[in-house]
Amino acid sequence: MSRSSSSDVPTYDLDDDLHGPQASIDPPRNFTVSTEERIRALSIGAPAYAVRKREIEDQERAWLKALRDMRRTLETKSASAERIERALAEKAASFDYTRQNARIAAHNRWYPIEANLRMDPRTGGYLVFGRPWEEEPPCSAERLLAILQMIR
Repeated sequence: MSRSSSSDVPTYDLDDDLHGPQASIDPPRNFTVSTEERIRALSIGAPAYAVRKREIEDQERAWLKALRDMRRTLETKSASAERIERALAEKAASFDYTRQNARIAAHNRWYPIEANLRMDPRTGGYLVFGRPWEEEPPCSAERLLAILQMIR
C-alpha cells in the first residue's frame, strides 16, 4: 500500500496479491482475536455445548432422513395414506430415544452455564441474544412425526 501524493487516499497495486485489502486470509471483522486466544481455541476445540448440540441435531437428522426415505418408498409403491402413516408411526416408535434424551437433558442442564448466558433480572431466566432461552424439548416419536410433516 502506498499513499498518492495528491491526497491521503491509499492506493493498492491490484496486480500484487500479497498486499492490499485482500492480503489476509482472515475475513474482515470488527474485533480482533489475539494469538493466545487463537492457540487456546485450536488446542481446546469446540465448546462442549456446541459438540453436544451437534450430536443432538445429527441424530435427529438421521432419524428424520430414515422416516422421509421410508415415506418416499411407500409413496412410490402407491401405498395408502393410512398405511404410510401407520408405517411411519411404527418406525418412529422403534427408535431408542434414551441416549438422545440424556444428551438433551445434559444440554439443557449445562448449556446456560457453558455458554455464559445472561440472566433476566426481572424473571431470573436465561437470555440468548436478548430473548428468553427455552430448553430443548425431549425427543419422541410424536415430535419426529410432527417435524416430518413440516418438511414435506
